[in-house]
Amino acid sequence: MHISPDAPSALPLLPGLRQRKLVLASASPRRRELISMLGIPFEIRIINVDEIYPDALSGPAIPRHISELKARAALDQLQEVEVLITSDTVVQVDGDTLEKPGSVEEAIEMLHQLSGRTHEVTTAFTLIDGRFPDQLRTEHDTTEVSFGHVNGAFAHHYVMNHSPFDKAGAYGAQDLIGACAIQSLRGSYYTVMGLPMHKIFSALQSLD
Repeated sequence: MHISPDAPSALPLLPGLRQRKLVLASASPRRRELISMLGIPFEIRIINVDEIYPDALSGPAIPRHISELKARAALDQLQEVEVLITSDTVVQVDGDTLEKPGSVEEAIEMLHQLSGRTHEVTTAFTLIDGRFPDQLRTEHDTTEVSFGHVNGAFAHHYVMNHSPFDKAGAYGAQDLIGACAIQSLRGSYYTVMGLPMHKIFSALQSLD
């Protein structure tokens, strides 16, 4: 993805990315926006993979597993000069894992389930250095999010107007529901959006 030459770049802080190519394997516009904050050109590479996981997995193990599935699916396209990032986000409340809703009804039900409660958003990412494709570095970060009351009219309006179907838990912290329903966050806002940028920056800094 092209970055404006006038945009401040974090490349001087990331010497391991000099003469390298950063690849984000995600169709998410939120993740694209977050990586753009680094001011470094990068490529978007869409990876098609069934986002399924063993029933025995729970908590952060779920997005970690799916992130690694995506990374392994991208290996056959990975070049030595490239640094690949994949990611996955899940919302968890009272032991239930909420992924992307499959229908209007399911999205509304998810918002009612989150209404007036505190839930956890976990985002995992996997980083692969193309020089060492057998070495997957996977990390995760969890943020607690507290919602105020979401009534039926609000939930219906949100689902019909704010494209919740590509978002875990049927909501995006960066849009109307973030402004009007999120009462507090304990952790990284960017983790809720889709990438724990502080951990990704640290991982990129560690590249040789």
